[in-house]
Amino acid sequence: MLIYYIVIFSMPYFRHPFWNRDFASGFTVVKIMGAVCLLYSLIYLARRHAVPRFFATPQSKWMILFLGICAFSFATKGQKSATDFINPIYMYFSSFVFFFITMIVIDSIKRLYWSMMAAIGSVGFASLYMLQEWRKGTAVWGAGYRPGWIVGDSNYFSVAALAVLPIAFELALVSPRRWEKLYATGCGLITFAAITLGASRGGFLGILLIVVYLILRSERPMRNLARVLIVTIPFLLFAPNSPLHRLFNPAKGDTQSVKTHLAGWQAGMNMVKKNPLTGVGLGNYKLVVVRYDTTGTVRLDPHVAHNAYLEVGAEMGIPAFLVYVCFFVSAFMSLGKTRKRARAVDSNLLAAIALGMQAGLLGVWVGIFFVSGEYTRLFWFLLCMSMCMPVLIPARSNAKKALRRERKQPEPVFQTGEALVALG
Repeated sequence: MLIYYIVIFSMPYFRHPFWNRDFASGFTVVKIMGAVCLLYSLIYLARRHAVPRFFATPQSKWMILFLGICAFSFATKGQKSATDFINPIYMYFSSFVFFFITMIVIDSIKRLYWSMMAAIGSVGFASLYMLQEWRKGTAVWGAGYRPGWIVGDSNYFSVAALAVLPIAFELALVSPRRWEKLYATGCGLITFAAITLGASRGGFLGILLIVVYLILRSERPMRNLARVLIVTIPFLLFAPNSPLHRLFNPAKGDTQSVKTHLAGWQAGMNMVKKNPLTGVGLGNYKLVVVRYDTTGTVRLDPHVAHNAYLEVGAEMGIPAFLVYVCFFVSAFMSLGKTRKRARAVDSNLLAAIALGMQAGLLGVWVGIFFVSGEYTRLFWFLLCMSMCMPVLIPARSNAKKALRRERKQPEPVFQTGEALVALG
C-alpha cells in the first residue's frame, strides 16, 4: 500500500528533478511507480473475496462516457504530441488506471484516511518549492514575482492546492492523534501561504467559495467566519504578493494578461460555434487557436484556453462539455449522500472527509474557469476517491457496537466509536 501513497505524493509536480525525470522513451519515475502500483493492485485483487463494483456510482458511468469521447476525439482528429508539459490522452488514460487501482485498494476507511493524509502532505511539500522559488525570484524580479516551475505554474498549483486544502482543514479537526492534527494544520497553513504568494486570482476566488461552503456547513457559522477572517485577512493584505493586489491594483502585465485571456476565450467560442458537435480535436486548441482569433491578439502568443470548460467544449464539442459537467456534478452529489449516510451511522471521520472533498471540488470548479486545469492529477484524485467511498459506509448495527465499545474505554481518542474502528 505504501507504493500507492507514494504515487499520490508525486501528483502535484510537472517538472520535478526526481519524479518527472525522463530515463528513456518517456519513462519517468512517476510512470514506473504507477506501473508497480498497478501490479500491486492486481495482486491485491486476486486475494480479495469479492470484485469491487467499479461502476456502481453515477459519476463512474459519466466518467467512462467522457473518457470514451476523449478517446474517439483523439483517434479521429486529436494531436499526437504533448501540449507544453501535458499529453492529453496520456493524462486521461492514467486517470482511468488510477481509478481502477483506487477502487481495488481503497477498501477501508483507514486506507482512505491515509490516502488523504498523503495528498495533504504532497501539496504541503510542493508548497515549499513554491515558497523557495518565490524567495529566489523576488531577489531578481521584485516582490511581484509569481513562482511556479516544478509545480507547473502558480495557476496550476492553485488548482491542485484547492483540491486538498479543505480536506486538510477537516482532518485537522477530526484526526485521532495530536501529531496528525498538527501535520494537517501545518500543511494547510503552508499551502495557504503558497497560494497567496502565487497570487492566482482564480485560486483566491476558489478559496472564498471553499470558506463560504465550509462555514455554512458548520454548526456555528458566524463564529467560524470571524475566526477565518482574523487569520486570513491580515496575511492577504500585508503579504508581499497577494491575489488581492492583482485584483484591486493590477499591474500592466496583469491587465494585458486579462486582455489576452479574453481574446483566447473569444477564439475558443468561435471554435465551438463552427464545430459544435465534435470540436477541433483533443489537444488541438493551441495548434488552431490562431485560425479562430478575430482580434489578432492571440497570434502574438498562441496558448491554451485558460478555461477548462471552454477547452473541453472547443476541442470535443458541446456534448463532451455537457458530459464533463454532469461528471463533476454527480461526484459532488454522491459525496453529499455519502456524508449524510456516514453521519447517520456516527461515522464522523468519513463524513468529514466527504465534506472536505465537496469543498475541494467547489474550489477546483472555480479555479479551472481561469486555467486549463482539467488534467490536474489531484483533481482526478478527488473524483476517483468519490467513487469508492459509498461502500465504505459501515452498517448502522456495526457503528452502534463500535460506539458501545468506545464508551467502555477510559480515555477515548475519538468522539465516535466508528472513527476508532476505522483508524485502529
